[in-house]
Amino acid sequence: MGRIASRVSQLTGEGALAVFARAKELERLGRSIIHLELGEPDFHPAAPVVDALRSAVAAGRDRYVSTRGIPALRQAIADYLWQTRGLRIASEEVLVAPGCKMALSLAMLALIEPGDEVLYPDPGFHFSWKRKINFNRTSPKLPQRFRRAPRY
Repeated sequence: MGRIASRVSQLTGEGALAVFARAKELERLGRSIIHLELGEPDFHPAAPVVDALRSAVAAGRDRYVSTRGIPALRQAIADYLWQTRGLRIASEEVLVAPGCKMALSLAMLALIEPGDEVLYPDPGFHFSWKRKINFNRTSPKLPQRFRRAPRY
């Protein structure tokens, strides 16, 4: 077997998932928990969404799609950006990712080079900015913390 890349040692578990597991454990013990650790909604999909999913599966639309996203969806996003923001974007320039973390990870891989300095928010949501920046062999830089402005 080949050698595993050294950067793999920088990977750690997802902190939000550890918090989620602990919250679920507390729920099993009878505690009432308000979940803020994951982006999972606390409600089920609306009936029209469930119906559309059933229809799609029944019609055979249950296979892998282009890694860039379903072409009709990419075109709809491009049209939306034109109609709502005046941005002329070709559907070929639209990428649909399976979640925010994947989209941010792909953007970082595409835009930053080893050695670049990258500003990141802290506190921020559970994306683990610093770990992702370090994994890409760039330098994480925490911006200056600003005090809250007085109200006028």
